[in-house]
Amino acid sequence: MGRKKSIIRNTESDKIITAAKKKNGVSSNKSDKIIPERKIYGKFIVWLSLALLFIISAIYFYWFSNGLLFYQENRSLFIFSGEYLQKFASEPGGLLEYAGNFLAQGYFNTIYGALLISSLLILPGIILINISKRLSAYKSFSLLLILFPSCILLLVQTNYDHFIHNNLGYLFVMLWFLISILPEKKHIRFFILVLFPVFFYLAGCFALVYLGMYIVYVIIYEKGRLRYFLPASMLLYAFLIYVVFKNLIFLQPGDQLLRYPLPFINISKVPALLSILGVFVIFFPLFVKISELFTKKKYANIIPFATMLTVLPITVLLLCRKYDPDLENLVQLEKAVSNQDWNLVIRQHENFPSTNVIGQYYYNLALSEKDQLCDRLFFGRQDFGAKALTLPRDNAHINRAVHFYYTVGLISEAHHLAYESMVGFGYRPENIKLLIKTELIDGNYKIAERYINVLKKTLHYRNWAAKYEKMLNNHALVYSDPELGEKIRMLPKRDFFLGPDDAQNIGLIVAANPNNKRAFEYKMARFLLDKNYKAVVNEVKKMGAMGYTSIPRHIEEAVVGFENLTNESPDLGGLFVSPETEARFFQYGTLYNQNSGHKSLLEKAMKKAAGNTFWYYLQF
Repeated sequence: MGRKKSIIRNTESDKIITAAKKKNGVSSNKSDKIIPERKIYGKFIVWLSLALLFIISAIYFYWFSNGLLFYQENRSLFIFSGEYLQKFASEPGGLLEYAGNFLAQGYFNTIYGALLISSLLILPGIILINISKRLSAYKSFSLLLILFPSCILLLVQTNYDHFIHNNLGYLFVMLWFLISILPEKKHIRFFILVLFPVFFYLAGCFALVYLGMYIVYVIIYEKGRLRYFLPASMLLYAFLIYVVFKNLIFLQPGDQLLRYPLPFINISKVPALLSILGVFVIFFPLFVKISELFTKKKYANIIPFATMLTVLPITVLLLCRKYDPDLENLVQLEKAVSNQDWNLVIRQHENFPSTNVIGQYYYNLALSEKDQLCDRLFFGRQDFGAKALTLPRDNAHINRAVHFYYTVGLISEAHHLAYESMVGFGYRPENIKLLIKTELIDGNYKIAERYINVLKKTLHYRNWAAKYEKMLNNHALVYSDPELGEKIRMLPKRDFFLGPDDAQNIGLIVAANPNNKRAFEYKMARFLLDKNYKAVVNEVKKMGAMGYTSIPRHIEEAVVGFENLTNESPDLGGLFVSPETEARFFQYGTLYNQNSGHKSLLEKAMKKAAGNTFWYYLQF
């Protein structure tokens, strides 16, 4: 009987709705047909747009900007230990960065890194779809609102200093907001709001974005006194939590609580796009309300398709404009140096010359490691002269400058700079690796073991650490290692004070160990880059006693140039200039005389024929 009454009520309700539709001139059959079609069409366009955005992002970070993955993975060292976790758990927002560092370990693999970044870029769009459905009475949403945050995050992600925890922060804000508005029963919603201190602790300053977003939602969608009472209560509640966190629990400066892990207090430090994204997320409920005005229009079906054809191409265009091939080239060089792939460094600079002093420094470093510094110095671009042989030992260059001292065998300074890097920047793969190597070379096995134990608690470097763990307390094994044994033989035989001028330091290294060929060739390379061919010639007589059986190519070129400019025969210490170099100089002179009457074409012709010689560098 009860079931029959229910059926009668439903029938009467349907009649009332149908009558209302007829009164407004709307056919119920036609309306019922259009709305599902519009929903299906809208969903298809939205999911297609997110899929295309995922593909665009994956392609960009896999093929064009994979250097960003190396850079960010190499900036920190995730350690599986309670001590490492405690460091992040001691302040609000720290666990968010901890989670980001955990995921960023996978950047070691380019495919994983590209897919991870792309996934985290479209997940906000997926969450916003559900938020929009929940807020909109028409169960519809605007594609522009869904795509905008993901596109902004993609453009911001091209910044090398935008780390994964920032994406996680916005993702967490949107997810927590969705959880806050999802329950129908108000007492459950109030319970979620009471948990705001937990969210503040987990998300840090991203809680400010959530707070603003929820207040905007309440003002627009709630009715009655709750519209005014709830925002005021939440602001007061948030302030009390801030005071308790600041003065009783975490005992941190107020600005630290409000800006970590993003500097919201100092807007000048936040990229403009990131500031726009924060404002957009806060006012997202308002934008959804406004978007409902367009769902009733006849052209509602056109908007999603037009949005997809507009937003995605603009995003691709901005990606192309933000792409910096010189920066990517430099980071790829740093990656090759980290992997000690010296042949790749040489090949990359000679085929795709770097115009950056750091890139040319890495090229000269790789030549030295391959014992080709004075044979191939001018095969690559040299715009900065002797400045590209070493870098300043300041905070901006310390992680790069350390490689020079390690290469030339000045292990004490390499250890000093690696330690300073660890103190200033924290544990990084490169500074810990260098500390292990330098401690093993110096025979400090107990200290080396401590650093080895650090790498053993990592995901990607434990196998590397296991190799060097075998060398602990085994000097013979250290000495027989191709790399470490060579550095031991290059060590200075006597102590000296290192000065601020690396030109003088190189001379001191050579004087402290005359058999150190790498330091000697750095000294000769500096003379060559300073065009001081007379100083080069004066040093050649020492080379025979150092074990040279032939003169490196560019030093030979300096000797031949000296002979022809001064008509003097220098003392070569029993070594000889090769006939091939004599023949090349004759060809160089002939070509120069042939083109000397055409000054506009002279340099171009000489560069094409002899751009990789000391003679060309000396003249042009």
